[in-house]
Amino acid sequence: MCLIVLLSIGEIVSVGGQSSAVSKTVSLDESLLTESSREPEVSENHSSETVSVTEHEKAPLEGEVSVVRSLVIDRNESFSEQQIRALMRTDVWGVYNETVLKSDLEAITRFYRENGYRFARVDEEQLSVKKFVDGVYLGIEVDEGRVGNIIVTGNIQTKEDVIRRELLFMEGDTYTEADREESEQILRRKTYIGAAKVDAQWDERSKSVTIHVTIRELLSFPLGGDLNLNNQKRYWLLQFRDPNLFGSGQSTLWRYERISEVGEKTRSLVRGRYNNPRLFNSHWNFDGEYIQKRDGDSLVVLLERPQYTLKSRWSANVRFSESVNPIYWYENAKKTDTFEQNLQGTFANVRRYFGDRQQQNYIGLWAASRRSKYVILEKSSASDAMLENRDIKRIGFTVGRQRIAYHKARFLRRMGQEENFLAGSQYALSLGYASPLYASDRSESYAELALGSGWMNGDRLFNLTTFAFSTNFTTRVERSLLQAQTAWFYTDVFNTGNIYTLETGFRENGLFDFHQTFVAQFKTEMQFGWSGHSQVLLGSFDGLRGYAYRQFSGEKMMLLSLESRTIFGGTVFRKIDEALAAVATAVARPFSDRRVHLGVMLSGIVFADIGYIWNGNHTFNLTRPKRSVGFGLRGSLSQFSGTGILRVEFAFPLDPPFSPSFKPRIFYGQERAF
Repeated sequence: MCLIVLLSIGEIVSVGGQSSAVSKTVSLDESLLTESSREPEVSENHSSETVSVTEHEKAPLEGEVSVVRSLVIDRNESFSEQQIRALMRTDVWGVYNETVLKSDLEAITRFYRENGYRFARVDEEQLSVKKFVDGVYLGIEVDEGRVGNIIVTGNIQTKEDVIRRELLFMEGDTYTEADREESEQILRRKTYIGAAKVDAQWDERSKSVTIHVTIRELLSFPLGGDLNLNNQKRYWLLQFRDPNLFGSGQSTLWRYERISEVGEKTRSLVRGRYNNPRLFNSHWNFDGEYIQKRDGDSLVVLLERPQYTLKSRWSANVRFSESVNPIYWYENAKKTDTFEQNLQGTFANVRRYFGDRQQQNYIGLWAASRRSKYVILEKSSASDAMLENRDIKRIGFTVGRQRIAYHKARFLRRMGQEENFLAGSQYALSLGYASPLYASDRSESYAELALGSGWMNGDRLFNLTTFAFSTNFTTRVERSLLQAQTAWFYTDVFNTGNIYTLETGFRENGLFDFHQTFVAQFKTEMQFGWSGHSQVLLGSFDGLRGYAYRQFSGEKMMLLSLESRTIFGGTVFRKIDEALAAVATAVARPFSDRRVHLGVMLSGIVFADIGYIWNGNHTFNLTRPKRSVGFGLRGSLSQFSGTGILRVEFAFPLDPPFSPSFKPRIFYGQERAF
């Protein structure tokens, strides 16, 4: 009994001496106490008085097992606390182990970075470890990687805030690789930008992410003319055009145009268009176009809130159109009838999206009104044309699914500029119903199935396929339309690499340098139940080179085109490009001090086309194709916006009505796609 008393007195004296030797006290963070206070069993010896005890008293004895009493995770905005705790072996009421805790912090960092948070980290300097007699209190702060500074370069005309607003992050936001990649894609879709690069770096001084945005603007002369002549169609125009009005991202177009097609009357058009992709600094897009012509005026107005980013949950659009157009009917390559079409249309649509960036489902509601009236101007007794006046109003819904992925490519559809290639899939089903209850001319059901898919193997083999089937039916199927197209690209055939970029021009790789691409494209259009109401045409206008503009007519057609494309580069073409740039710069000197780099691109092609067209009277015959072969040149000014592709082609038709003559037909003109 005496021994117990002496030991107790000794402990009291010892504690009193140590307390007087330590002058600093430590307070426990309230956040660390929160979780512990919720536990059901707390010893009386662990009362609130322990908050002010000294460091020496809090530390457990050497060799004593420490229990984790509280675990607080802070600044985790992108993932829940439960998701992060599931990654850790350290947990409340578990044994505290520094080695295990360090491994847990590495697992958290690895998890963030695997999910695209490239600069996320758990800073051990911000780790709070409080050791008390009753256990250990842990506080973990997650740094998800904040954007600290955004630097924009390369913009000469475009205002910096116009570039910044297209980015999916701003100062203070959490940085992710998915936001960076999609921001690049958004910038590349702008008609006034030829190339865009978004890089991110960690700034150790500010402990934040610095974003570098580098763009390559495309040049555009506001005033200009275009004399476009070919053996099928002629037109010339004078225009004022600016795809980036005062650097605001808005575009405008004012044009006077005269068009003359083979066998048609010359038409004069006065056209004005204005586009504002960020109406009132929102994500609403306004696009309006007015066309004045001899036949009658046309007006198109679009108000759209697109799914501008894959993170957006909804989209909507409203479109109004009214036009007067000439409609021609052809029989055996000759025009037989001429109609004047008065068309009024309205379409409204709203969609709701579900899912993440990679996989999305959506549902949409839509309403459509289309009123068409035809007036006969010329009529042939041998014609089967029976164009039908309609006033149809439909309401319906759409369900769809899309898997979105993009790949940066060049020389597929454009010559020189960067382009986005869809490497995913999209498909949707739309159902609608027209009824006299809402002023339709009759009751009618409508269904449409649309599919789209992009596929790639490595960086050289690409495929893009689209399919659409629509049908109208009452008690029976009235009309149906099937359209399908697939294009295969095998690019950089001989593995020569990039011979040209907008930033550096042609690479130095000898006198001549080449980039080879093989293209195979198949398309078909088939109408069912449209006899006399509509027709399918086949000729040079549709891709069957060597034949007349609308050489063949029917109800169903197929066309296969094969091309070998060779982009020319090397020192010779680099010198040509530099010489033309010097001349253009001298010409533009009175108007601008900016060096005018044209970016002249030339390509040689060899092609073969095989087509079929038939209808109810002339069935499909495999032994009667419409074939042609040929060669040509294509060129483009890759540093300019809207110049299109200039073409000169020599095509040799191999089948009637031109056979057996092997005389080439020359086509020269301008198109928008490579």
